Amino acid sequence: EAYILTGYFNLPKILEITLHNGTDPRTNKKIGIETGDPKNFKTYEDLWEAYIKQVKYFMDVKMKGNDLIEYLYSQYLPVPFLSIWIDDCIKNGKDYNSGGTRYNTQYIQVVGLGTVSDSLAAIKYHVFEHKTFKMEELLNALEDNFTGHEELWEILKNPFRTPKFGNDDDYVDSIAIKIVDLLVNMIESYPPSPVRKAIKRAYFLPTTAHVYFGKVTGATPDGRVAGFPVSEGISPVQGMDRKGIAAVFRSISKIDWERTGGSLLNQKLTPDLFNDESNLIKLA
Repeated sequence: EAYILTGYFNLPKILEITLHNGTDPRTNKKIGIETGDPKNFKTYEDLWEAYIKQVKYFMDVKMKGNDLIEYLYSQYLPVPFLSIWIDDCIKNGKDYNSGGTRYNTQYIQVVGLGTVSDSLAAIKYHVFEHKTFKMEELLNALEDNFTGHEELWEILKNPFRTPKFGNDDDYVDSIAIKIVDLLVNMIESYPPSPVRKAIKRAYFLPTTAHVYFGKVTGATPDGRVAGFPVSEGISPVQGMDRKGIAAVFRSISKIDWERTGGSLLNQKLTPDLFNDESNLIKLA
């Protein structure tokens, strides 16, 4: 028996849908709302506004789905053993899944912060500010999964040519901050769930969902190819942190994680870092 997780929220996929004006290019189905043809966007702010409208639309869908799943659990999946050990199910004579507990939280698990931050930064930097290439060129490259667009791909995936989250770079870190703040405010604005009376909290704990989400998400503007995992937890995109552990920590710590219900940073260290005592001292 376990606590309910009602699914995860794929930030990079929503950007992909925004860049296709509400259509999922993987299925050619209109599953979002029309927020404008990105080729007609004049500024980065136009893109940002379109993306946030799309996020809000899908968050509404997500919240309705969450409440429906909780209702099904309360009706058909009681957890008596779990309920015995959590205050105040016995006192209230209610199962955990029916709202018998003293404290109730509904988790909204957000995935792909690094990928979507890098993607928005790449568009802002290259399309709107430095005019490295046009939006139409970028969209064509994404549609072709960068095949035949190798020069553009090299620019996007290169952390020395495109700002990347996790390198203590305010240019992209500020986008990540804005995304987290907006999502926390958005999620907490919803009323408690009707069955468990659970408050809504933003969590950034995808465990392994970033692998599956990558499989159903096409190429992204940060240089990630279609099918590759999106970024995990609140970690930088795989391989894009090039300035060491301290720079990763500085980027991460700019965000107010106390406003969330929890977050996960995976920091990978190469084995040679532990080969001799001098390296261990440096690490310490």
